[in-house]
Amino acid sequence: MNQDISGGLENTRCPEIIKILSLGKRSGRLLLNNGSETGNIFFRDGQIIHAQCGQLQGTKAVYELTVWSSGDYRFFVDETPDVISVDISMEDILAESANRIRQMDRITTLIPSSSVIYSLDPDIREKEINLKSIQWKVLANINGKRSIAAIAQNIGLGVSDAMKVFYTLLKLGLLRDAEFSVETEITPLGIELPETAFIDALKEDLTRAIGPVAPFIIVETAQELNVDLLSEDVGQRSALIETLSSKIPDEGMSLKFLDTMTEWLHGEE
Repeated sequence: MNQDISGGLENTRCPEIIKILSLGKRSGRLLLNNGSETGNIFFRDGQIIHAQCGQLQGTKAVYELTVWSSGDYRFFVDETPDVISVDISMEDILAESANRIRQMDRITTLIPSSSVIYSLDPDIREKEINLKSIQWKVLANINGKRSIAAIAQNIGLGVSDAMKVFYTLLKLGLLRDAEFSVETEITPLGIELPETAFIDALKEDLTRAIGPVAPFIIVETAQELNVDLLSEDVGQRSALIETLSSKIPDEGMSLKFLDTMTEWLHGEE
């Protein structure tokens, strides 16, 4: 049984194809295409040894591909990868894939596709928020113009994982459909910060790095660290700067922010 197999993902989801190839102890490359993206899963004697989807590799790529519900697939016999990136059991892969499909089915009742564009809710400043790092990264990239898929690519996140984050942000009431404000730029969130030279420099540099959510993140981070924004204590200011830099998604911008603000502190001493 060495012939290629092919079909549509509408009729046979990726986990079912994986089961067939695993039971048949097949070796080769499974190519999947959903119209806008392609991905590959490589098998050796029925075991997944490598996967790639966009910027993702390994198990992250496998799980991204298993939630696709449209498109087509084809298996190419005996094609081998240049690298090995997956080393977990088929049982674990299928169990996690089933869990992610259930999650995605729930998410798509609220978010129809990854092409949707959201903007920040104008009342976000009035909400009490406690977010994880990845949620801050996504929030910092929302500008009313980028789609979920574009933001996922920008921060190196799988589309399905990005949709999970957006689902949480929507449930928290932090976002709204961008169609209501397509012609307007996202404006600062109206967070009231003390007017000092340090805070002004902090806000300016952080806004340059992550956009209009900067004032909100400054207030949130100061509360997390129990730092007084009016304090002139160098230790408190340094701790605030370092923590804020860790919340900047882009590594280059993070380092630039840290260097600039550290130089500012030294200039004040």
